[in-house]
Amino acid sequence: MKKLSIDIGGSSVKAGIVADGTVSDRQKFSTPNTYLDFKILLEDLIKRYRTVDDFELIAVAVPGTVENDGTVRFGGAIPYLDQINLKTVVNKMSGLPVTIENDAKAATLGEMRRGNLREIRNGAALILGTGVGLGICLNGSLYKGSHHQAGELSFMMRDRRVQSGDSFVGIGLSAVNLVEDLASILNTEADGATVFARLNQQANADANQRFADYCFGVAQICFNLQTVLDLDKIVIGGGISSQPLLIEKVQEAYQQILNTSPIIKKTVKQIDITDAFFKANANLIGAAEVINYG
Repeated sequence: MKKLSIDIGGSSVKAGIVADGTVSDRQKFSTPNTYLDFKILLEDLIKRYRTVDDFELIAVAVPGTVENDGTVRFGGAIPYLDQINLKTVVNKMSGLPVTIENDAKAATLGEMRRGNLREIRNGAALILGTGVGLGICLNGSLYKGSHHQAGELSFMMRDRRVQSGDSFVGIGLSAVNLVEDLASILNTEADGATVFARLNQQANADANQRFADYCFGVAQICFNLQTVLDLDKIVIGGGISSQPLLIEKVQEAYQQILNTSPIIKKTVKQIDITDAFFKANANLIGAAEVINYG
């Protein structure tokens, strides 16, 4: 079955036709600033893809808590989606069955069924984007929690002594903020590929320190998850995960944390931390794996 998959993010809306774990006709749009403009974008997007291919279902990945009926509770990086039943909205626009899931949970489903979490009993997908999301696989099943809020890492505190948004993971470890900061330091455009190419080429101490601090923060999250959940594997997704340097430095920082003391190294397992198989397409492909439509 071909599906139109839509990944709604804080900075961009991505879409593509998904079939058998592959994406075709992928397009990217800036996320609108208002709900009215957002609805216009969705309507135009659906019409545009109907001229491209025949699809039988629309699959949506969105930040925030998603209830069983398709209602978004707090839209994360998109506040105007709060209390919107997005499943009903898209169904009325298209006349097609619609699935909707939290973006990080959707990405995790894709990795569990077709990606780097296949055959993993206990694992997690850490998605680095405008905010930070987490999907948890426990005993081979996606864990949502009692209130569908498991994995809302953006609200986890990093340092309570910091009296600002930076004390929360969603701002302090935002991949978008990282790229913007590095672009400013390196005096280049705020594009991930451009920034990392410049980072690899230049020996800029300030940029290298900013990146090292970021990778250590991500490694801390991985370490804390491991102490609580005892996982087999953690995969890192989001557009930034396509940068090999990120995965390498996070792995190094995780090892550095383990080496803090002999007790920690003896007690906490060294686990596999790698990139998500679908990288920037993880949310699109994962959304297409959700089966709660009707």
